[in-house]
Amino acid sequence: MKNGRDYVEGLSLLLLLPTLCYLVLFWFVPVFNIFLMSFTEGDTYILGKTSIIGADNYKVIFSDYHETISNTVTYSFLAALIDLILGVPLAYLLVRKKIAMTTILRAALIFPYFGDIYVSYGLWNMFLPGGLFDPLYSLMGLSYKNFLYNPQAVILGFAVFTLPFMVLYTSSAISQIDTSYEEVSMTLGYPPLLTFLRVIVPLSISGIIAGFIACFGWNLGGFLIPLLLGGVESSNVMTVKIVELSLRIHNYGLAAALSILLLIITLISSYLTFRITKALE
Repeated sequence: MKNGRDYVEGLSLLLLLPTLCYLVLFWFVPVFNIFLMSFTEGDTYILGKTSIIGADNYKVIFSDYHETISNTVTYSFLAALIDLILGVPLAYLLVRKKIAMTTILRAALIFPYFGDIYVSYGLWNMFLPGGLFDPLYSLMGLSYKNFLYNPQAVILGFAVFTLPFMVLYTSSAISQIDTSYEEVSMTLGYPPLLTFLRVIVPLSISGIIAGFIACFGWNLGGFLIPLLLGGVESSNVMTVKIVELSLRIHNYGLAAALSILLLIITLISSYLTFRITKALE
């Protein structure tokens, strides 16, 4: 019996070995390499003439890039808040099948996994002169610049991109709520809206929180949305700065430090999402 169990455990480890090698080679090693680079000066690490400067890059980040960090967190938070307001009712309607074309809408929920290029490029073209919203500009006497190349456009882009995550997480929680709770609420005289606010929302709060944090975390790593919709000033977020520091300024040490900080914030949000999701099981 013991030999059989040892055989199964050994086979499990053997099957797991390729995955472990993949994670170590393509995740842990690159991240550790970036971590080491964050303590070096400029491009010396890349050129093989490493100049160690300790935590100076991190000091520069918190002194000179506080607005960049603040913009990243603020845009991500506000977009996740919009997802919360729109996504929770939509999730309820989908789960309870109170709207038409639920199958098509559910299929659309995988959209973010294809990347943010479709959202960013699509919205960018819609807001440009000659785009879908061009007739509204003439009607309201406004310019496309009133809607594009500002923080509001970035937040909108993030919200559109991550809305499906809020719907997915919330739907998972709502689907576990017995419909009898709603029936009892209606019997006691609660109107549908009050039933939704006082019964459905409290019982699905774990999924709602997990969805909010997931949206926030995904928005932190957005690059094309702030780049295309934010313009020069409103694209002042961590992802864009990392690319700029690396490819244009060639200050890889500072870019690495900013990357590590972004990674830490993202990992914390991901950890919280997994913890809350686990509580749903």
